[in-house]
Amino acid sequence: MQLTSFAPVTSLLWKYMGHCDIDPAPIFLKAGIDPALISNPNARIDIELIDKLWTEAVTVIDDPTFGVKMVEFWHPSMIGALGYTWLVSSTLRRAMRRVDRYIHAVSEGLETKLEDTPAGLRLSIYIVDSVTVQPQQHTLIVAVLMHMCRFNFGDDLVPTKVCLARPEPADVKDITDYFRTDVQFDAEVDSLTIARADADSVLSSANKEIALMHDEILMKYLVVIKKGDIVQQVQSIILDNLPDGQVTDKLVASELNLSERSMQRRLKEHKTTFRFLLDGVREMVAKQYIENPVNRMSDIAFLLGFSEQSAFSRAFKKWTGKSPVEYRNSLN
Repeated sequence: MQLTSFAPVTSLLWKYMGHCDIDPAPIFLKAGIDPALISNPNARIDIELIDKLWTEAVTVIDDPTFGVKMVEFWHPSMIGALGYTWLVSSTLRRAMRRVDRYIHAVSEGLETKLEDTPAGLRLSIYIVDSVTVQPQQHTLIVAVLMHMCRFNFGDDLVPTKVCLARPEPADVKDITDYFRTDVQFDAEVDSLTIARADADSVLSSANKEIALMHDEILMKYLVVIKKGDIVQQVQSIILDNLPDGQVTDKLVASELNLSERSMQRRLKEHKTTFRFLLDGVREMVAKQYIENPVNRMSDIAFLLGFSEQSAFSRAFKKWTGKSPVEYRNSLN
């Protein structure tokens, strides 16, 4: 399946080339990208074309550190709903958790890992092997993450550690000046680490209701963009039918125009089962509902297709190791 990226993200490169007095239109067209797509929030671009765009860009922008300079033109809206939910997250930890959860809404060429380390909360960004990456892109990815953290927290935020999976340029001043700390080059993976106290500090811009609304948009958007995959098709049908009661393999197979046995066989080829996917979707949706304190546990159980709240509580504890109430309390 062809990997894609959220089209408006490329508007950053368009704006920066304009700033450098370079006409971006011929560069985009040479890469096979229609310039009209960059302002279309419903459009996605094949990552193969993004690779070509960046190959052309580094040729015309003669600056090995321009990735860190581009953030001056960055705005969270360039990543759609993920940018908006970041802006109203209650802490940087929750904001980074959303990036970790929804990164494919921005680019299917990226994977992330969020973890607590002795140096603080670290978000690592992995670029899939099939993607051709320029050194400036490594810098840009981490610089944008830093920019968004400062956008919420304040400009005085300084990371405890910055790692870039790119060679060290001859002059690192622009990069270190931006991060205001030493940078580890030639790292195994791009990552940004911030102190736990900063990660867990409550932000004045927090708005839980708006954040949860965009979470729901992102959750559904991810299902839509991956519908070519049998696994994602099954997840999409489960998601649509949860509130109607018990979702069965028979019902899902029927909507796919497959026999139950054929669906099970195809899922087995992807090393998964219907039951595993059902539980995964229920867990994902349950967490979204539980994070909103106005939702009663009995209502959540009903929306997930459980006939009794007790059955939902048992299932949730099996998935997470915590009861729904314990999970909600742990978020405070």
